[in-house]
Amino acid sequence: MASFQYKGARGGKPCAGTIEAPDRRQAIALLAGQGIQLQQLDEEADSSGSGSGGALSLRLGGAKKIKPRDITILTRQLATLLEAGFPLARALEFVSRQQSTGPMAEMVADLSASIQQGQDFSQALSGYPNYFGNIFLSMVRAGETGGILDAMLVRLAEMREADEALADRFKSAMTYPAMMMAAMVIALGVMFAFVVPQFATMFEDMGRALPGPTQILLNAGDFAATWWPAVVAGLVVAGASFKAWVKTESGAFQWDRTRLEMPVLGNFMAQFAIARLARTAGTLLESGVNLVDAFASAGEVSGNRYISHIMQRALAEVRHGKPLATALADAPVIPVLLREMIALGEESGQVGPMMQRVAEVYDRQTREAVSGITSIIEPFMVLFMGGVVGMVVIALLLPIFEMSTGGV
Repeated sequence: MASFQYKGARGGKPCAGTIEAPDRRQAIALLAGQGIQLQQLDEEADSSGSGSGGALSLRLGGAKKIKPRDITILTRQLATLLEAGFPLARALEFVSRQQSTGPMAEMVADLSASIQQGQDFSQALSGYPNYFGNIFLSMVRAGETGGILDAMLVRLAEMREADEALADRFKSAMTYPAMMMAAMVIALGVMFAFVVPQFATMFEDMGRALPGPTQILLNAGDFAATWWPAVVAGLVVAGASFKAWVKTESGAFQWDRTRLEMPVLGNFMAQFAIARLARTAGTLLESGVNLVDAFASAGEVSGNRYISHIMQRALAEVRHGKPLATALADAPVIPVLLREMIALGEESGQVGPMMQRVAEVYDRQTREAVSGITSIIEPFMVLFMGGVVGMVVIALLLPIFEMSTGGV
């Protein structure tokens, strides 16, 4: 009989303790029977059992984290090995030997052990819900049933790689403006902290009436010097409140809808979400998933709750016999191209390939949008920063210029 330390929640309240059971699986079953939702379970034993304990902690959402890109790399490695003729168990052993210590190595080792004990791959993966979602498990399960696991892993790897490339392009489009804005804030902060006070002292000694722009600048400097703790605190509170609001269901829905209505960026975000939706739906349909389940899952992973809501509402009509293209006819945000391609696919029975083509179109459009946004924002931000700094400099030099031209 082994002893296990556990942490979890019962009735919404945290709980922790020790339980005795023959093995981990029975310990989990006993705790589940007590209504405890596990977060971590560790065996009180010598270091020989530490490896599987770490893997179980990973399964239950412990502190250790694995990056999504690592899961994509694992998927691609397994797909390549299976295509080369490796049995799944041997492929996992091979990948496990390539891993160094850490959470990823623990997970791969645990998956390999589960396969060697006779579990299906989908069953082993289901123990890690934080890393392998319903779409991943559904496709693996379909691959196991059809004897085409290698092909399914290839599709999953391609889908994840395309999604990550799309996300990277989005991040690159947002990084430059954020860096430029941060640089401008730092520059203005330095000027107000060190430059403006020196000019203010000099202007007081001059004893002259100051021009309007100069007086406004000095008043702004006095306000910043006096109230900056309150301003910073207000920004922190506002940011924390916004973050908490976005985490709520209604807040996330409203924010996702607002993002799609933003000028310039809204169109880019919509293309990003539609590309992801179309690629996921196409991959699932080509893997044998029915149309309703495929588009329901695709809506959830689109990255936008408003688009997911629109898709769920349309699918409710599809369940009552209406074609999906017709159900989406009056839906906002959903582009004409997507509706038309769905209609063509429904007529020909080729919705999956049509969705892959839509994904390719919007992938190309997002690449072009990133280049376009960067080419527009870069000169705009330079001009904006130059204009703001220039106005500050002019406001500071204006009294000196008036004194030199108009005399005392």
